[in-house]
Amino acid sequence: MKLSLKLCAVSMAAVFSTSIASATTYQIGSYATGQPNLGNSNTAMAFDTVNSQPNIGVVYTPATVAVNPGAPPIPPYWGPPLPNSTWVSFGQTGPTTPFSAQPGGHFAQNGNYYFTTTMFLDAQATAFTFSVLADDTTAVYLDGQTGNALVGASSGNNVICNTDRPNCLDITTVTEAQVPTALALLTPGFHTLTFQVEQLRSIDLGVDFSGTVTTGSSPIPEPSSLLLLGTGLIGSAGAMFRKARARR
Repeated sequence: MKLSLKLCAVSMAAVFSTSIASATTYQIGSYATGQPNLGNSNTAMAFDTVNSQPNIGVVYTPATVAVNPGAPPIPPYWGPPLPNSTWVSFGQTGPTTPFSAQPGGHFAQNGNYYFTTTMFLDAQATAFTFSVLADDTTAVYLDGQTGNALVGASSGNNVICNTDRPNCLDITTVTEAQVPTALALLTPGFHTLTFQVEQLRSIDLGVDFSGTVTTGSSPIPEPSSLLLLGTGLIGSAGAMFRKARARR
């Protein structure tokens, strides 16, 4: 009697625990300092004042600003922001900002401009998707500036903002299928994404990204599977209960 009741309780607990076991999905995306996080789990984009290209007449701070990408059909313009994100830069360096109103009164000079954001994962990642836009182009690194490339910069064949991807009009997307080494590096704890935005012809500059990271490896079974599991376990408990009574 006691054994069958215990088995019944274990059966119900197993069904319940299986039904609630699930993965965690983190939403990430670019947003500027002091702006709403748009539901993202990562920090606001920060500007690396030490490693970025110096600009005459510009005093750098780590703060970033949201940049208006403009809209067709009136050029110049960037692609619309990706889901749950905004275009960002170290100042108003976008296509809607006049030459004289840009930081220092001129377009950002050619060179590399670095931006970073940090996220926290509760467990090993099992999947991710990452999309990026940039003007002129960008390389994206996981936990470092010189290694662990998530996205590589293009060759810099410019026409509007760049012909080759990543560029400001055509979304570049990668997943764990394209970059399995990045998936292995997404361990529990804090991780930093570094964006090396390359200015190649000294006009507009900015970066925009969006993505998700999924951790955990216990998917929620289908309701039919749960029903079969629960029915089988509880049925077994019932059979044991009947056998125990018959022996008396």
